[in-house]
Amino acid sequence: MKRFVGLVVVCILLGFLGKEIYTSSQQHVNKEELVVNEDNKKVMQATNFELPTIDGQMMDLHSQRGKVVILNFWATWCQPCQKEVPHLQAFYENFKDKDVEILAVNLSHKDNRVKVIQSFAKKYNVTFPILLDKKGEVSTMYGVFTVPTTIILNREGEILHEIAGPLDENMLEELIQPAL
Repeated sequence: MKRFVGLVVVCILLGFLGKEIYTSSQQHVNKEELVVNEDNKKVMQATNFELPTIDGQMMDLHSQRGKVVILNFWATWCQPCQKEVPHLQAFYENFKDKDVEILAVNLSHKDNRVKVIQSFAKKYNVTFPILLDKKGEVSTMYGVFTVPTTIILNREGEILHEIAGPLDENMLEELIQPAL
């Protein structure tokens, strides 16, 4: 009986410890802030980040304010990403002059080397910015657990949509229409 009571106490303590660890880790994972916009509506504001591009330049999310932003989280080894990237490029060609930006956030902490990513970009004729999430901090901050994942922001940096899985030009166009 004493062993049973001891086991129950240990299980309860482990449960509390697990809850505390989970709660404290969730405080650091924050992809957005709940804010009230001009129309008095509660919206999710995307958290700023700064990452290097494959060309070595630094780019931050807030520098894109005033544009509709498509954050696309991807990896070179991801087959759905390989099928999606030609659609992203075609979409980008049609919308880049309409204040729409694609920021392709490569999960480079899971990819081999920058040269692999550059070869991928060349193979698919990618002309939109590719950002390197070398430590996985941005993908973790945004809660990205699968690739591809796309997050669409309006011109004020508010999160409109979050989609797991590949998209094509028509789907992207439909998703950004409210923000144009």
